[in-house]
Amino acid sequence: MLRLPNKSVYEYVKCDSNVEKRFAEGLDKTLGFVKLFLKLPPKFLVPTPVGDYNPDWAIVVEDTDAHGESSGEPTLYLVRETKGDNWSDDSRIRERRKVDCGEKHFKDALGINYKVVSSADELLP
Repeated sequence: MLRLPNKSVYEYVKCDSNVEKRFAEGLDKTLGFVKLFLKLPPKFLVPTPVGDYNPDWAIVVEDTDAHGESSGEPTLYLVRETKGDNWSDDSRIRERRKVDCGEKHFKDALGINYKVVSSADELLP
C-alpha cells in the first residue's frame, strides 16, 4: 500500500507493480495540473470480446496551455493504463487485446482520453 495524501480520493493506493507505484507518486506529488486521481477498483470492469478489462487509473486534470498555465478550458477526464516495457510480448497477447478493446471503448464510444503509459510524464496526449 502506498500512502498518497494529496490528490488521490483515497489515503492509500494499492499498486500492483513498481510502474504503478511510480506513476501514482508522480500524479500525487509532481504534476500540478492533476486535480484528482484514483486507482480503479477490481470491480470496475469493461466487457470486451476477449474477457473483462479493468483499466488502472481514472484522472481529472485541469486543461493547461503550452506554458503550464490554466487555459480556461473545461476539466479533462482521462483513463490511463500503466504498463512496463515487456507488456506487449507474445505471452501477454490476451492482455494486449483487452487493452485495445478498452481503448476503443473509452476513446470511440465515450469520448474519454485514453492512453497506455509507463510514467506520469506521459500523462497528457
